[in-house]
Amino acid sequence: MKTSRLVTGMSAFGFALAALFTSGTSEAIPRSQVMARAKAFAYHPWTCKAENMVASCNSSYVSIYTPGDYVGLPYDWGGYMTLFEFDQAIAAGKGAGSYPEDGILSCTVGLDCSGFVSKAFAAGHYTTSNMANISNAIDVNAILPADIFNYAGYHVAMFSHMMANGEPAFYESLGYNVHYNATDGWAHVDGYIPRRYTQIEGTSVSDVEGSLVTPIKIDSFPYTDTRNTKDSGSDMLDGCGAAPAKSESGPEYVYAVTFDQPGTLTATISDDAGVDIDIHLYTSMNTNDCVARHDTTITVDVDCGTYYLVADTFKGASEQPGLYSLTATFTPKNQACGSGPPQYSPSGNLGDPCGNPNSPDLPFCNPNLGGEVCLYNDQLSFCTKACSVDSDCAGLGEGSCCGDLGAGELYCFTNALCGGTTPPEEENPPEGGDPNPEDLTSSGAGGTAGASGSSGSTGGNGGTAGNSGNGAGNPGGESGSGNNADQGGGCNSSGTPVNSGRLSVLLLALAAIAARRRSIFSSQRKT
Repeated sequence: MKTSRLVTGMSAFGFALAALFTSGTSEAIPRSQVMARAKAFAYHPWTCKAENMVASCNSSYVSIYTPGDYVGLPYDWGGYMTLFEFDQAIAAGKGAGSYPEDGILSCTVGLDCSGFVSKAFAAGHYTTSNMANISNAIDVNAILPADIFNYAGYHVAMFSHMMANGEPAFYESLGYNVHYNATDGWAHVDGYIPRRYTQIEGTSVSDVEGSLVTPIKIDSFPYTDTRNTKDSGSDMLDGCGAAPAKSESGPEYVYAVTFDQPGTLTATISDDAGVDIDIHLYTSMNTNDCVARHDTTITVDVDCGTYYLVADTFKGASEQPGLYSLTATFTPKNQACGSGPPQYSPSGNLGDPCGNPNSPDLPFCNPNLGGEVCLYNDQLSFCTKACSVDSDCAGLGEGSCCGDLGAGELYCFTNALCGGTTPPEEENPPEGGDPNPEDLTSSGAGGTAGASGSSGSTGGNGGTAGNSGNGAGNPGGESGSGNNADQGGGCNSSGTPVNSGRLSVLLLALAAIAARRRSIFSSQRKT
């Protein structure tokens, strides 16, 4: 990524977003909890429906999402919200995500870069321009998980860990969604200031037991467990779809149980005077998939599959956390498994077809699922990832190989493209593949407030694991425009892919695909 070019392209957006800052009283938060919160936003399952492609407050708006299942909250210009608020808004038909060209809309939902970081910190709503109000600059050599790299008026990314190759991995809201980025490395934050949240505690991170990403496992019945929600490191589930008017905004503990036969599950919570812990049953960590909720006891017929019991703190006039005991029993029905709880089937995995200039209506590659970048030619497209050797590409199936797209850019190829000896002709980036940031008016991603930033990003940024745009550069930053890589196509490979047509990395800015997709959808709406 050419950071200097990205920064100059969208500086005007910083002024529009600065007004979004909202002060908040922040409490000390353990470093591990910040990372658990970041992951919960990145790996959150949700479904886009046709009604989420339009927005009631803007007749010209068309979401870049298409109906289907996704992982990771969408990028939303100015977005700052909880998981429950997002889930409820999507169910109510609000638009899925937005970009600078849309303006800051009250009828679209998701998180932008600074909104994501603010929520991970459990802080008020801050922007890249005033992130210094809640953080101190640190030496890059002192960087720890849950610290951030901030470029005022442009973009902010949260440091996750240092990989074995000496490159950093991040969590960020950029381009298509909130996602994990293990691809872009140090170049991604060139010119950024490393910063540490003033309220963060600890110097190391570990799994947060009972959180959305590390639930407590129930292995047998009858089951009994006693805990205190004041000690919980998870406070992400603020409501239940089965009883959305009940506030569950206090800390919770999440339990996971997998059944191998249908039966009846009964779970009971008992708590002390002055404590109010409620029992819930979820079929996924989407709060709309909370199918049962009660003050004390739930009894629910369950099928084969995984369910989640949640002991959550009720909030009336105030939160009432404290000591509770959970007991659970299961009575099997001695019958065959049914279809199980509803499952999400997000696109964007390794090997999945992906959106490109020839087929802009296909799904984006999903870095939260391993699809970092889209490779395509006139006949095919598929999500892939960066590699060093053929063994890195096992996820693409037997016979896959690590191929060189030119200038040492190595990506995994499918079996159909491996095995030959003649490399295909190197191809330049597709037309429009390296636009000037100032020309990108329909993308941009980034930030919630205060941002200048940029849209579009390097071709196929991703991470290893949510939907990052079409393998084509994430738009993003705080308001943004990103650049596309200059690397052209080509297919010669350490795994000797065959000469089966010109293949190129999708280096087109997300803005271009978004514009084309929106044009198509707008035409359909008019007819």
